[in-house]
Amino acid sequence: MDSIKYTFQDSTEFPVQRDFIQDLQDFLGVSEEVIPLERSAIRTKEDNRAGTAILEKRIREIDEFQIEVTGYLENLTQEVDSEDIQEIKNKILETCAAAASGKKDENLEELEKETRIARNEIHQLETKILSILSPFFEAGIYGAKHAYSAAVEGKKLTGMQVSSIDDMQYEYDLTFAEDMIKVGDLHELTLPIWVKAGILHKEDKIKKLDVSDFHIMSIEYEGNSLSTVFEDKEGEHRITISADEMSYLILHGDYEISGDEKLAASIDMDAFYELTKKLKQFFKESVESRKLRRVLLEGKNVMDENRVQDSLKLIAGIYGKLIGECVERGYTKGEISIKIEEPGGIRTEKYLSSPELLSRLLDVGSEGLELAGILGITET
Repeated sequence: MDSIKYTFQDSTEFPVQRDFIQDLQDFLGVSEEVIPLERSAIRTKEDNRAGTAILEKRIREIDEFQIEVTGYLENLTQEVDSEDIQEIKNKILETCAAAASGKKDENLEELEKETRIARNEIHQLETKILSILSPFFEAGIYGAKHAYSAAVEGKKLTGMQVSSIDDMQYEYDLTFAEDMIKVGDLHELTLPIWVKAGILHKEDKIKKLDVSDFHIMSIEYEGNSLSTVFEDKEGEHRITISADEMSYLILHGDYEISGDEKLAASIDMDAFYELTKKLKQFFKESVESRKLRRVLLEGKNVMDENRVQDSLKLIAGIYGKLIGECVERGYTKGEISIKIEEPGGIRTEKYLSSPELLSRLLDVGSEGLELAGILGITET
């Protein structure tokens, strides 16, 4: 089946077979949205820290005052034998302690309130940032490596995608079109196993076990490596498969089918390879939704570290190299352009004006100017 082909303006094949102009526009739109949101989150954190410091100072001052009052009265009455005076001192100290405790409680309540409000505001901002980044991160980060996993929890198949490039890692929660899937939903498969057979004399014989009705309990897929586990409804049979380009392993319970010469010879390898192929495609074809759950830079959460801008800078570095090549291979100054060849030979051009891109990034502020520099469009 023919597919769309992307090239530079001089018809040289584009390194990434995607609509780079659209991705660049999406990157610009994402940056325009998330940078102000991160700025707001940083400001909220700073305001909360400042407010917390003020309230904590008040609490310390109350404690210090109470200690000073107690010390002063103790010193003042140290050599006083009068019971009346001692009683007055004790009542003063009790009153002081009660007043101090009340004021501390007021300040602690205010501290908890302000912290709770700030935490909610920050959570809302960070949730919004992730929701904006989520669709763009799915395919807009060129060269990222992806690892997928899925497992049944509470009779529902849920999954995760962990992607990485350079020092950045980003993770998606995955939901699937079906709560549970069977082997046969992807491809029918039978596997040879040893069983005892015979009426008078029990002998080991090879039996073909149809696993098509088994539920897939887990899948892990990264690069060319795949592993999966499926079980029958009763839990009597458990099949574990691991495979890559060079080798494969099939277990029935703890017994290695693939390591048994006689059993291995009876494996339907065409059906086996077709199933592993469908399992790999599963994460492209059966995912109903992807939700970006977190982004890490150098192992730390970018939200906690206020480094969303740094993640955008990493992407800008990737895009900047392609922009440079687009300009170098283009025919019009100040334009970032590509050619699109659709099935049937229809050719169109798509471009983005460098001055327009720069202008919009400058509207974002200093962070936008920094991105423009990395993209290589500060001069037009």
